[in-house]
Amino acid sequence: MDQYQYLFIERKRHKVAVINVLCRPSRNMLNSDLIVELTRACKELNEDDKINCVILTGEKDVFFAGADIKEMTGMSVSQALEMAGKMKALQLSIIQSTKPYIAAINGYCLGGGMELALVCDFRVAGHNAMFGLPQVNLGIIPGSGGISRLTEVAGRTAACKMILTGEMITASKAMELSIISDLFEDPLSGAILIGNSLASKSKMAIATAKKLINQKYWQLNQGHFDQEMQSFALLFDYPDSVEGMGAFLEHREPTFRD
Repeated sequence: MDQYQYLFIERKRHKVAVINVLCRPSRNMLNSDLIVELTRACKELNEDDKINCVILTGEKDVFFAGADIKEMTGMSVSQALEMAGKMKALQLSIIQSTKPYIAAINGYCLGGGMELALVCDFRVAGHNAMFGLPQVNLGIIPGSGGISRLTEVAGRTAACKMILTGEMITASKAMELSIISDLFEDPLSGAILIGNSLASKSKMAIATAKKLINQKYWQLNQGHFDQEMQSFALLFDYPDSVEGMGAFLEHREPTFRD
């Protein structure tokens, strides 16, 4: 396995691998380099015959706290679309894998981090986990399928509340809304237990079932995903996105257009 700047790959027993995202100074925010590294790590594990299940987790009290706002500030529409395209490639490396992926969520799971968790086959969390799609507070929207996936998982009413208000919810509420499947004191240990069980089953049966589950959903929603990406990128040409991200970096309330 190649060396990574932001990741540590740990091979557990029973053909389970854990991708540990090292806690970056900006609370595991997704920048372009991290997205590319994650895509490469997923590709390598997908091609590794000695691995049957992959777990994605973050260190300490953060799963992913969203995108790196410093990197996003001042992006053009084309740059925003390029970044969304990198995120789509990462998501496809998980969706199209023959192996089940488990998100072991500790602490904050926000923005692009929550969108990434939503593409995993299983999501488990610790009691301290907090979930949210707060992009509206920055004058933008989720651009990596979060709108379609959250609506599918949690229903229209819950999705509207989370996406339009940008409010965070607790792990217990996420459990109630079926955003996660299990709550654990230690989400990584719980994910490993699930991973061990999955890795002991027929690889062909797991791969076939996963393909059929994702294939129907992907075919029905591909147009929505592309529209989310394009709409997300176009908002970078609107002054509210500049104001929203500037206010975030300056630790003040944004003043959006009337």
